[in-house]
Amino acid sequence: MLNKLECIILGHLVRKPMAGYDLHKWLNQEGPFFGYSPQPSQIYRQLTKCLDKGWVDLSIDQRRTGPDAKVYSLTAAGLTAFREWADSPHEPTIRPLDADFQMRFLLTGILGPEVALKLLTSELDFRRRQQREKAYSDDIDPSEAAIDVDVSWNQELIRLGRERSYLLGTTYLTWLEMAHARLSEQVEEFSEPATHPDPTQDKEETAK
Repeated sequence: MLNKLECIILGHLVRKPMAGYDLHKWLNQEGPFFGYSPQPSQIYRQLTKCLDKGWVDLSIDQRRTGPDAKVYSLTAAGLTAFREWADSPHEPTIRPLDADFQMRFLLTGILGPEVALKLLTSELDFRRRQQREKAYSDDIDPSEAAIDVDVSWNQELIRLGRERSYLLGTTYLTWLEMAHARLSEQVEEFSEPATHPDPTQDKEETAK
């Protein structure tokens, strides 16, 4: 199983070759939304490990200004490792808005709508079950508390917390339902190979 940084690196190299600096720049900006902000040294160590595993190739980009850049590109072995992660079972976390799902959805979705839909379905099924479950009871016995506790206030505090959890869960579940319905309708459309006009045909028409 890939670790989180390997997932991010391979997921980005699927899209295009990148230098370590570019990966760090992206992670510095977007990493917090994934719940992950590695240091530059971590990124470069992981790139070296990916190189040792044969997942990436390294080339030197000789730039006119500044030092030459080491550019990493994905190998066939790297793509296989990434696909295996994309096809592995998704295990949702207890927290509905955990960043792991967002990271996996955005990174593996590049492989196609079927991959995104499969992942979305597993997340949706889990959140439906979670929303049906009875909320945790946190009633308190004032005689056992280490401080004086107002029972009415404690009940209000619990109520506010449960309302927050319920509303966040409901909002997220609504998005999952909408996204699942949308992808289910469009999966065939997006799976069709793109058609591009033949430039030679335009030239022939012009010649006529």
